[in-house]
Amino acid sequence: MKQPLLKNITPQIPPLPTPITLNNGVEMNVIPITTTELVVICFMFKGGQWVQEKKLQSDYAMQQIKSGTANFTSDILIDKLDSYGATVSTGTCLTHSYIQLTCLRRTLTHTLPLLCNIITSPIYEQAQLDNAIEEGVLAYQMNEQKVAQASRRIFYQQLLGTNHPAAAYANESDYHSICREDLLSYHKKHIQLDNAIVYATGKIDSDTITLIDTYIGNIPTVNRKSFEFQHTNIITSQQLMHETKIAVPSVQSGLRIGKVMPDCHSEDYPAIMLTSTILGGYFGSRLMKNIREKLGFTYGIHSTFFNIPYNNIFFITTETTQKYVTRCIDEIKKDMMDLQERPISIDELENARNYNLGQFCRATETSLALHHLMMSLRVHQRTLENIQQEQEKAQELTPEDIMRCAQKHFNPEDMLIVAAHGNNP
Repeated sequence: MKQPLLKNITPQIPPLPTPITLNNGVEMNVIPITTTELVVICFMFKGGQWVQEKKLQSDYAMQQIKSGTANFTSDILIDKLDSYGATVSTGTCLTHSYIQLTCLRRTLTHTLPLLCNIITSPIYEQAQLDNAIEEGVLAYQMNEQKVAQASRRIFYQQLLGTNHPAAAYANESDYHSICREDLLSYHKKHIQLDNAIVYATGKIDSDTITLIDTYIGNIPTVNRKSFEFQHTNIITSQQLMHETKIAVPSVQSGLRIGKVMPDCHSEDYPAIMLTSTILGGYFGSRLMKNIREKLGFTYGIHSTFFNIPYNNIFFITTETTQKYVTRCIDEIKKDMMDLQERPISIDELENARNYNLGQFCRATETSLALHHLMMSLRVHQRTLENIQQEQEKAQELTPEDIMRCAQKHFNPEDMLIVAAHGNNP
């Protein structure tokens, strides 16, 4: 039987519409879909945990923004949204906060005013906040019983310093210190239209854009200057090995290994990303083949990045039985050293390169996927063209380039190691 002809994929950038400026000066990006009646409207506000004045302030300000407005109680809001089959979801991350409406286009005339009311005049009902805090404390107590959570917390605190926004983990007392005034204060400073970008996806025509502009475009703005995230000093522990026991009856240990690396604007970034993929970025990576398949130390192990302003955090994470922790660390170091000492094969390089390229294709294959990718790129001050250039550079990398990148950025002796052990029953 004749084998099908295989062709190399080349990075493709889908055409993007020109941003629209609403009546109040707010930028709106529209990605139309002709095959669905759904409309998704998302507001992205600059701020997040990096700028909050108290731990959990941004989290609860967004989580509780639906808990009553100047016009509607939380119960009435929920009933109205349910009656139109609409949902309003919220979230926050290190640098941004989000609120999103998902509904049918024919109900947009009813749901869009509700969304605008939620954004502009939340009252943060005290009873709703009290319930949310109680649930948050329970979730915190449960998470603290997990070795993976303990290793994650200790890793960032030892790598960045406890005062760094990305390492400022809340404790139980922080939950009890949050009050309604904290949420109102965060909303006043950061959940304002002059601090927002709007993304609209779905069956959106000129009439829909006019409707959106009628409501969102008429929300007053004060034209404040956009702010930049302040640099925060990174204070990495001089001790690179940290082990701790948590009061959990478990034979498992949470393991995390990593370091601070250059951000996505570095010329080394394409090689760093590809090297990470080869090491532990997908199911066929070296760490998976060695530590999971060959040695059987873990069900899964992977390497990835956590992007923060001005830096990237590279880390490897896994869970393993306590008796295998030392051997697991040694094998991870051995795999890193092997990348430094010997060029990889062309087949291994192509597999990792095609995997990264496939992930990019998946992120742009549908309008909704592109919607989320555009927001992510804006968070990291990048463009689709930046990603295409990185993919093109990755296509040119050789096994020797990967070896040099591993020597420069993936030295195991520079890596912080954290192991959190349960109390073996």
